[in-house]
Amino acid sequence: MAAWKRLLRRPVLQAGAVVPPASRWPLYVGVTLAVWLSYYLYAGSLGLPFLQEDSTHILWMSARSPWDSFVTAVGDPAYRPLGKALIKCWYLLLGHHDIAWLRFHNITFNVLSISLVGLIASWLDRGRTRYLSGGGAALFFAALPFAYQAIPWINNFFYPLENLLLLAMTAVYWQARQRHSNILLGVALFLSFLAPFEIEYGVMSGGILFALEVIWWWQKRQPYPWLGGVLFALLVNSLYVLRWLTIPKQAYGFGLPTLNRIFLISTYFLQGLMYPIAPLARPFMSRLGLSDIAAIWLVCLPALVLLVGYLLKKRQWAALLLGGFWFVLLNMPALVFVNFDYVVNGPRLLYPPGVGIAWLWGTAVATFARPAPKDTRPAAARLWQPVVTALFLLAVLAANSWFVRDRVWHYRLAERPIKQLNAAALRTPPDEQMLVVNFPSWITPKTDIYAMGHHGAAILPFYIGMEALIAAHNEQAQAVREIQFLNVRQEQPYYYGMLGETVDYDGLRRYLAESGDVYLTQWQATQVNLAYAGRVTAVHAETAVATFGDQLAVALTDSASSDDAITLTLTWQLRQKPDHDLSVFVHLYGADGQLITQADGYPLLGLSPFWLWEAGQTLRDQRTLTLPDDAPPPPYRVAVGIYDPVLNMRLAAVDANGAAIPDDAAVLLVIEQ
Repeated sequence: MAAWKRLLRRPVLQAGAVVPPASRWPLYVGVTLAVWLSYYLYAGSLGLPFLQEDSTHILWMSARSPWDSFVTAVGDPAYRPLGKALIKCWYLLLGHHDIAWLRFHNITFNVLSISLVGLIASWLDRGRTRYLSGGGAALFFAALPFAYQAIPWINNFFYPLENLLLLAMTAVYWQARQRHSNILLGVALFLSFLAPFEIEYGVMSGGILFALEVIWWWQKRQPYPWLGGVLFALLVNSLYVLRWLTIPKQAYGFGLPTLNRIFLISTYFLQGLMYPIAPLARPFMSRLGLSDIAAIWLVCLPALVLLVGYLLKKRQWAALLLGGFWFVLLNMPALVFVNFDYVVNGPRLLYPPGVGIAWLWGTAVATFARPAPKDTRPAAARLWQPVVTALFLLAVLAANSWFVRDRVWHYRLAERPIKQLNAAALRTPPDEQMLVVNFPSWITPKTDIYAMGHHGAAILPFYIGMEALIAAHNEQAQAVREIQFLNVRQEQPYYYGMLGETVDYDGLRRYLAESGDVYLTQWQATQVNLAYAGRVTAVHAETAVATFGDQLAVALTDSASSDDAITLTLTWQLRQKPDHDLSVFVHLYGADGQLITQADGYPLLGLSPFWLWEAGQTLRDQRTLTLPDDAPPPPYRVAVGIYDPVLNMRLAAVDANGAAIPDDAAVLLVIEQ
């Protein structure tokens, strides 16, 4: 008992060994560059809409007060009240959800975390390289590739803020113990109490404080590790776990961990820990035919041994202990409680442990870059170490900056169709079901610098759906059905997944008949567009301008033109059910009669061939004629007809008076200027 009382008595933290003088400019320059890099990488995400699970969190809070998130989690699989309460407070203050403002919080929290990572790294290294270690650690954390998922998602408000809380707790606790300040100690312990309410990683705060106490004891700055603050943090962490277990919430789980699951997840985390050199595993896969697992262990395990051995040789015990402990401790929840598929689809899980990664690599690189003061070699011979270090750091920053920017660009591919979807929903009666075809669920580059992981842009998961996405943006409900129709799917220079049930023509016909306006996602190499296709329900028959082969009649319902496109809304009437395949051609001719552009294919952007319907069916069909850059000025003529691919000819066309139409192409629109 006396021994325990002794451990609870707070010793004064001594100054320890004399710290040699060093210039602070590497810390200031490193942190400044790291902050700039963070804004450079993520400023492009400010215009993004809600992504992934953002919508569910926004909708969950819509009918609740900020305080409600602390007392219940009914309908939500996670109890993370602090972030939800902050989002709700901003909503109450602004009167709406300012998505760019919320995302700016994530970027700012990341920037503040970068600064604290650098500052604490300079405290861990008590040698001549301490400020170089701080600047290097800040840069390694800013370039952390797996943050690309944690920062753009607003529901992952939880991750950047959680890192900031844990880092602030660490820094304040350090100063509290060093200054023997009860006020700062109270602030640090309050942060340890608050951290779990942001996300479950916060329950590890007691372990982090214990690591600090061990470091100071190891450095002989105190006679024994003080356990008072540690036990308080463990107590409040335990109370949070009890609260988490008993509060009403949606149940979910991944089952008990297996050895194989732990091994696979550990492999992915090893790749993350060694991210500066982990891309070297890719050549081993392609040239030696190794699996991703074998390549990662072959490259990363020896590198990890060298990294640890080098830090031990240079007596960087503090950075090794706190960095390694932070990495292991904050990976434990994912290692134990989630499955492998969740991990490889969630690189954000490496963002909180990334602090430890940055301390390890920042300290190692800084120590290598600066030769020992007793090095008597000529100046030219000593120059190779800082040069090699600078080249290595530049290569790491360049590769991972490209990696993050490329992923943010893939997120931005989904920005346009989501905003178009929300605008279309506002134009649609709430009780009328929209039909959306081939809408993005995820987009993944075909190239990756890492051997393991699905490092793509997760847009909207199947278990959330488009109704939640629309309601979160528009703050009103809209009936919508999402489906996949692979007949109009086109290959792109990236992989992509789509929302909804996969249907054939029979299924498509059923959904068309149940819905109102129909929208098709048009995938292109550099742009994704949600285009209005038309509809097949509640379409009023109009006076026909032309009839084709006594089977189909067409009328021009509406038209619009801009500098680069002409949009037509056609109404088709089936006089007879076609006995074989027929297609539509829409041609734009110049004043000289030359074809300028065309919009051919089945009605509704290829979704509704005529043979799908019985006689009497009426279709609304929207076509867009995109003008090429070298298009001559008006006048233009827009001609429409029906092509029979079986007979390789056009169907005979007659006008409203029964007179034959030249070339079997009915001119529906003339644009003079």
